[in-house]
This record gives sequence, structure tokens and C-alpha cells, in this order.
Amino acid sequence: MKRFLVPLLIAALVCLCFPAAAEGDTLAFDPAASQISEGETLQTVLVREGGAADGEVAYTSSDTRTAVVDANGVVTALKKGRAVITATVKGAAKTYKAQMKITVVRPVASISVKTGKLSVYDAADEKVAPYLSARENADENALPVLILPVRKKIQLAATVEPKDATNRNVTLTSSDPAVFSTARNSIAGTAPGDAILTVASESNPEVNTRFRVLVVQPVTKLTVEASASSVAVGGQVTLTATASPDNATVKTVAWSSGTEKILKVEDGVATGIKRGNGRVIATATDGSNVRANYSLKVVQLPESISFSVEELTIDIGRTKAAKATVQPRDTDNKKLTWSSSDESIATVDKNGRIKGLAVGECTITATCDADANVSAALTVHVQKPVKKIAFDGKIAYAYLGETTQLSWTVEPADATNQKLAFKSARESIVTVDENGVVTGVSSGKAYVNAVTTDGSNRKARIMVHAGRHVSGVHMLRRCAYIDPGETATAGAVIEPKDAINHNMTWSSSDDGVVSASGNTNHKMKIHGNSHGEATITGVTEDGGFETSIRVRVGDYDHGITFRDFGFNNSGHFWLKVKNNTDMPITEIKAELEVFDPANPGDGITINKKTGSNKIDMVWTGRLMPGETTGKENWKMINFICPNGGMKPTSGTVTVYCYQIDNDWVKTIRKAHRKTMSY
Repeated sequence: MKRFLVPLLIAALVCLCFPAAAEGDTLAFDPAASQISEGETLQTVLVREGGAADGEVAYTSSDTRTAVVDANGVVTALKKGRAVITATVKGAAKTYKAQMKITVVRPVASISVKTGKLSVYDAADEKVAPYLSARENADENALPVLILPVRKKIQLAATVEPKDATNRNVTLTSSDPAVFSTARNSIAGTAPGDAILTVASESNPEVNTRFRVLVVQPVTKLTVEASASSVAVGGQVTLTATASPDNATVKTVAWSSGTEKILKVEDGVATGIKRGNGRVIATATDGSNVRANYSLKVVQLPESISFSVEELTIDIGRTKAAKATVQPRDTDNKKLTWSSSDESIATVDKNGRIKGLAVGECTITATCDADANVSAALTVHVQKPVKKIAFDGKIAYAYLGETTQLSWTVEPADATNQKLAFKSARESIVTVDENGVVTGVSSGKAYVNAVTTDGSNRKARIMVHAGRHVSGVHMLRRCAYIDPGETATAGAVIEPKDAINHNMTWSSSDDGVVSASGNTNHKMKIHGNSHGEATITGVTEDGGFETSIRVRVGDYDHGITFRDFGFNNSGHFWLKVKNNTDMPITEIKAELEVFDPANPGDGITINKKTGSNKIDMVWTGRLMPGETTGKENWKMINFICPNGGMKPTSGTVTVYCYQIDNDWVKTIRKAHRKTMSY
């Protein structure tokens, strides 16, 4: 805190020089107004004459927040503003007053210059140090250096703190106007050299900031070159900048990138960041702001090659493309050179298409044109492919809980890879392993599919019947009745129902009477050779179970005689048929066919199910030997009576079948059937 003290003695001397009688009564401040800074003190001076010369002085301030005054008239500045100091003296006859205007100012605390857009360097920086002269004042040697081109004028922006300082004006001073000159807020280069610039507070000059100003011959042109025309991502190239004219004082440049996401530039070295077109910027450091741009392409070199598969199988004489991918995706040059380790086995063209020539194995290699160190290899197997596969037989059998080996053939026999892949279409019924062994799981049928594994995609399938072993067998009929020269079918029932092996062998007790043929339970045929009786015996292939049927060979085509028939208009037909056999007959069948008498070739619809002119007539009951049927027990199957009834129609009735004793159904051969017309 500064203190301005004026001895009270001065006031006394002033009073002696001005006699009260001569000058009159006076009380006044000398001077009447003053300016002091916040925190400072001021000793006021009073002029007292005449009646005001005697008595004590009382001091007051009009604004004690701005300034206060003590009993001795010492004013202390507290806060920026104005106040009036009043001195009062009570004389013998009257009271005297004097006033003094005090202005409290906020002083400047610091001054700085905005250097963001200026070329300012540390004095030790190699960019400027060689061009500075040695100064006797060590402090001046350490000042920051501001570069100023000759004949160039630059504006300086000073920052004064605090911002509400009363007087924020600054003054600029050059230590050598022959080097550079100053104006209100600017400096201008005059001649190459260096001098001191002082930026000081106008109200408080001891508050200032200083620079060494290096006035230089400016750069007028920059030319940039690079050690390579492009740079790889992650790679670097060296940059050089040439400044013109030759006598330019400072020829160094500041490097920067105009495309920082693509290219990084630092200390004359460009580093590739990302594929693209980068821009290098060189800026003269002498304050001339001369710039040069240089285009530098950043390329992405290949880093790896990957194949879609690790191994490739090719048929002899066939061609396949090797699918190679160059990484990363944005690689500039993805061209590849292809080669084969053994061209007698496989060759490869410039597009990576591989052709198989002979059975064997070789390696196909892809190498990047942009970088021979980046390559990848693919193993190629050349094979003779499978042309056809076929299972042995159309059906295979698998017993529940047991395994069965399927068998098959592969063509050609010398195919390189003959291994098959198997799959069951219904694994709930049968399963199959990798060797074609099936296992029965539950009764039923399921296809087992096979496909080649050599890529030829040849397929085959076989039906597998899964079930149980045979546990027994019996005939469907007790006895068969056939005529000499007649062939009929007699079937057996295999037990259980889900038994899978229905193969049987059949034999006759007398081949002269009847012979047997067939190899399953339901395709056994019997052939009548002569009148008589014999036994046909069947034996199951699975388990050796036996069953038999008695066969009688006789005149059974004439076992019944068709004698007569009749009907009414509503369509109720009846037939007279006689049983000529020595056994009861339990069913007789006949066929009724109806026509239009006016047009004999046109049938009349009587079958409501099929819309035809034919129906079956069936008699059921028990017709003993020698008996003849009557009007009862005849039934017409699906009959519909034509309009107008049956009387206007014509037709035929043919008996073609009968059943003996609820067991054997005898079909009368056509040559022996009797037809009646009406």
C-alpha cells in the first residue's frame, strides 16, 4: 500500500504566508480533487486562514464503501468509485467547511498479448535462435520471440486484467524504431534485426509485457516434396520444404495435415492413417503466413489372404474357382498371382480357376501383387468321382434291437472316395450308422438314404422294413376246392402282425393231384392236376413254423346249377340255384346287367354308386347238398330302380361265384358260367 504523506508543517507554513487579516477567512483542500488507486492512501492538505485557522478539524467521507478518511485527514481508497471528503472546523464565530473530490480507480494488474495467430517462439527454439543477436540484459535474451516480416504490419490484441480496470489503455514501445515501429495497437517491420517490444499499461507503465521482435526477410514461396508419391496405412514418408527467396531469413516451416483422419504430419514426417487422398500443409514460420499444399495418397496394403475353404476337392477334368479374399476390405490393389505346386495334378489360371488333371494332391498358392510377402496356400485334392451308387436289393430288413449291414455297389470301382453318408428318413423306426449298419427301433418302414461324400452328390435309397421275428403261422382257409387245370391262390397268416420275414416254402403231399408254388405267405398258388385230395404244407423261412391246407380237386365249376330266375317291376330279383356238391353252400353271387330294349346297345343305370348298368346279387344262407334257392335271401347291392320300373327293360343274369361252408370261395371259370336273358 502506497502512502502519500504531506507534513502538517506545510499547512502551518501556508497559514503563515497568508495572514487572516489580509486574506479573510479560508478553509480549503489543496488540491481540491485527487485520484488514487484501490488500496492506496492519500494525506490530504488543508489551507486554513482567518477564523478557520483555529479549532479542531473533523473529516468525513460521503461514501465509506469507496473511501474512508481518518482524523488526520489520511484517505484510504477501498473500492472503485467516487467519494467526497469533507473537512469541518468550528470557529469562534462560525463553522467552516472544505470539500475534496476523490476518484478511486481500479489499477491494471497484468497485461498479456494474444499470440494464437502470431509466430511466437521460445528464444531457445532452433527455428529462431540462430537469428537473434546477443543482448547485454540477460532478461531480454530470455524474452519470447515474435517474428515480424519486413514491411509487414500486424495487429496486437492486448488483454488487460482485471477486465474492469479503470484505464485499460496500453502503449506500445519499440527499443529500436529502425528495426520496427509501433502505432496505437500495431507494429510494422522496418529492417531485418531484433529489438524489444514493450506493451505497457497507460495508467501504470510498470505493469507491462515484453517480446523480442525478430524482423525477417519474409518467405514468398514454399515448395514441398516427399520421399515417395504415396504412403501406406501405418507407413511413413519424409517431407521437405524449400523456401524462396534464397535470402529469406527464416526458412523453417510448420507442418500440419489438412486431412487428419487420413494423414498425420509431424516434424516433416507423414504417417498414413486411413486409405484416401491426404493433404500436407507447410506454413512458413517467419510470420509471413506463406503456405504450400501437397497431395499425398494414402494406400491400404494387403495384410492377409483367406480362402473360403481350407481344402478343395476337384474331379479329374473339372474346374473349380478358388475363392480368395484379400484383407483388409479397403486394400487398394487386390490383384493376385496364382501358382500350382504340381501342374501334372492341377493347374490354375490367372483368375484362380483350378483344373484337375490327375488323381493326387497339390498346393495352390495365391500371392498379392502389391506385397509378395502376403500369400496363402490351399490344398487341392484331385479325384476320380463316383458316378453311381446302388443298394443291393429294393428292400432290407432290420429286426427290433438287432443290426443289419446294408450292402451296395459304387461305380466306377476305382472311384477315389467311395465313402457314403447315411441318414434314416424315420429314426423312430430305424437308425443307421456311418458304416451303413441299420438297427430296428420300432415296427414300420423307413427309407435309408445314402449320398456320396466326394462332392459328386450321387444318391441312392433303400426301404428298410423293421419288425419282429416270426412266432407262428396259420392258413386263412381250412380247405380249398378247385377243378383239374385250375390255379387258385391260398394265403397264410404270419404271426405276429409286425413280423418282417414272410418268406415261406410250399410243398404238396401229392403233386399228381395238386401242386404248389410261391415263396411268401400270401403268394402261394395251387394247381389242380387230377381228381383227388392232397395237403399243401408251408414252412416259414424265419423260425421254421409250419401250416397246411387240405385241397380237394373235383368238378366244382359245376358245383351249382342255375335253373331259373324272376323279378317284379320294382326290381326284386330272385334266382333258383341248386347245390350239386356234398357240402353246404353259404353264399352265392350273380351279376345283373340291364339294357334299354328300344336301343339294345344302351345300358340303363341301376347302380347308384357307380352309375353303371350292372349290380351284384348276393344270396346268403345255408344251402345243403341237393337243395335249391328260392325267392328269399336275395339282396341287390347298390340297386336303384330305373324310371318306369324293371318291366320295360331287358338284360342278363350270370351266376359266377359261391362259397363252400363259410370257408372257400369258388369262382366259376368263365367257360362254365351260365347266363340267362330276359
